[in-house]
Amino acid sequence: MSFLAPLFFAGLAAIAVPILVHLIQRERKEVIHFPSLMFLRKIPYQSVERRRIHNWLLLLLRAAAMILLIAAFSRPFLTSSTVTAAVPATGARDVVILLDRSASMGYADHWARAQAEALKVVRSLSGEDKGTLVLFGHGPEERVRATSDRAQLEVAINETTVSSDYTRYAPALRFAQTKLSQSRLPRKEVVLISDFQKSGWERQEDIRLPEGATLAPISVADPETSDLSVSSVALARASFTGEERVTLTVGLSNRSSQTMKNVPVKLELDGREIGAKTTTVEPNASASVTFPAFTAADANMRVIVRAGTDKWAANNAYYVAISPSRPVSILAIQRDGGTTTPCGPDCPSYYLSTALSLSKAPPFKIDVQSASRVSAGAFGGRAAVVLYDPPSLSTEVDAALQRFVREGGGLFIVLGDRTPWTTGESPILPGKIGAIVDRPVGHDATLGFLDYSHPIFEQFKDPRQGNFANVRFFRYRTITPGPEDRVLAKYDDGAVAMVERRVGSGRVIAFTSMLDEGAGWNDFYKRSMFPPLAVLAGQYLAQYEEPTAWYTVGRMLEVSVPLSALVRAGTATDPTAAARKPSGVISSPAGQQLTIGEGGAPSVELAEQGFYSIRMQGTGDRRPFQVAVNLEPSESDLSALQPAEFVKSVTGRGAVTPSGQSLERPDLTPEDIEKKQSIWWFLLLGGVLAIVSEAALSNRLSERFARGLLQMKSR
Repeated sequence: MSFLAPLFFAGLAAIAVPILVHLIQRERKEVIHFPSLMFLRKIPYQSVERRRIHNWLLLLLRAAAMILLIAAFSRPFLTSSTVTAAVPATGARDVVILLDRSASMGYADHWARAQAEALKVVRSLSGEDKGTLVLFGHGPEERVRATSDRAQLEVAINETTVSSDYTRYAPALRFAQTKLSQSRLPRKEVVLISDFQKSGWERQEDIRLPEGATLAPISVADPETSDLSVSSVALARASFTGEERVTLTVGLSNRSSQTMKNVPVKLELDGREIGAKTTTVEPNASASVTFPAFTAADANMRVIVRAGTDKWAANNAYYVAISPSRPVSILAIQRDGGTTTPCGPDCPSYYLSTALSLSKAPPFKIDVQSASRVSAGAFGGRAAVVLYDPPSLSTEVDAALQRFVREGGGLFIVLGDRTPWTTGESPILPGKIGAIVDRPVGHDATLGFLDYSHPIFEQFKDPRQGNFANVRFFRYRTITPGPEDRVLAKYDDGAVAMVERRVGSGRVIAFTSMLDEGAGWNDFYKRSMFPPLAVLAGQYLAQYEEPTAWYTVGRMLEVSVPLSALVRAGTATDPTAAARKPSGVISSPAGQQLTIGEGGAPSVELAEQGFYSIRMQGTGDRRPFQVAVNLEPSESDLSALQPAEFVKSVTGRGAVTPSGQSLERPDLTPEDIEKKQSIWWFLLLGGVLAIVSEAALSNRLSERFARGLLQMKSR
């Protein structure tokens, strides 16, 4: 037996109190005074009563009450019954096998050993025992539901292979928790087979297995590991003689205690080797290798970096999809007059075009056409369109523009003296156009409201980025927004300065004052805030996103990503058809095909390392769009947890083997054991009963003693 608070036993010294009470002299003596004691012999008085205990039962009750109360406060528990009390010893078992198939299990022979251990667990099932096979990486997958068919479980284990996934233990343990909570078998067990990567476990995870369930860890980790991985790739782009040159810098990590010398590092482009170097990586350190620049001539070039050879080949390779940078194509439609492309100072959209052309990331390509010359086919391959105070558009051009916006194009409308729509209304116009307002001299308008939560104004929250209150407006067009339109800016009199409308997949922003020197409607185009605001508006309307050279395993890929990339690159021969019904076929690195988009999944999880090839229907792309996928960086860290410590951090209890044998003592923490047994409650109850019995007995003895005294006096 053990105790949570053994210091309370110091109170046992209080047992001496009732013993002393019982030994106290109780005899009463009368003192008789004699005039002289000279004729009496002095005899010392010895009290026999002082050395005798008359009521042993009363003494024992008082001592027992003290002992029981002290023992109750010391919180005792029995250690010998820990295992048998926590886990039923007999009955059918419900065993959930959690088999780690994350990428790190591909190191050395970890996976073969894990399969062998899983098969041992399956073969230990007998009678009415049931087994459930759950494979996990960052999420659980129930491969075989609870069954007594051992052959089915063995086939599933043998057919399973290592994935490219990363490790997360909590989702798998919660899945096991749910499965066992629904089980009615008396014995519930979880067997976790893994390399116990530290990166896969957060100690604050809340896992609560059912009462009596055990967690048995089986580790296939090696005591020491030696691994080299390609941890990162950095791209640097530069223009040279009209071509884009790309320089790759490769990061390497040595996770071992030994120096790795003459490590070969190779660079492959579309299946052919274009560079090779060697380097040395110090123990538990990193190194980098930079390859000579190469030309990014084609879209979706497949680049693979390979470094070294060791016990784990998966993280020795890094995959990158590279395309040459493409400028964002914008068409500016303006009123007749002035030059067109290139837009000169006499061009109405000159200041807006110049502001956009200053951007380098992304670069903008602006084509300017007059309203009278634009055709319905002018919107193909464009990311956004600017309507700069044009006259009425033809029916064909108006219909093509509306279709362009609904299918994801951006539209920026600069309202001036003219209007593109004779009625002042259009499905793509964010509101109804009204009259022109001329502010009196000396009473210029200013911007009284800006929606700083909008992406184009967000960076201007910082006053150091510019002060819009100093911008002067002398003339502007009124517009009445619709109920679903978003007002982005207002003048000081409450009139709308800028408003947005979402139309289908596209975005439309209307600005109610012209932006050229000839019009003289404001001085906004001269202010320092104008160029960055124009670039932000262009990016927002074009829905521009920096092209992603690679993804990590577990990310979701939306259908719109490859389509937008094809349109930006100008390789889609019929982008409007694809935009109306975006769909395609994606091939995984393992060769499996999946339909995405219309009639299929709207997105796909990138679950494998390597290149995914995507063909978008209706775009006429000659070359499939490539998506590069790499392992989660943390998966390359093979640092392992101690299985017993892991189980204790999960359950608060010690670990057991699949046969139920304890791996450490105690199987439960002392607090858990004491809480389950609650012996203190019975001791406390016994102490209270002893006190009540003592009180009753002492009252009875007191009454008997009182009656005896009365009888003696009556004599």
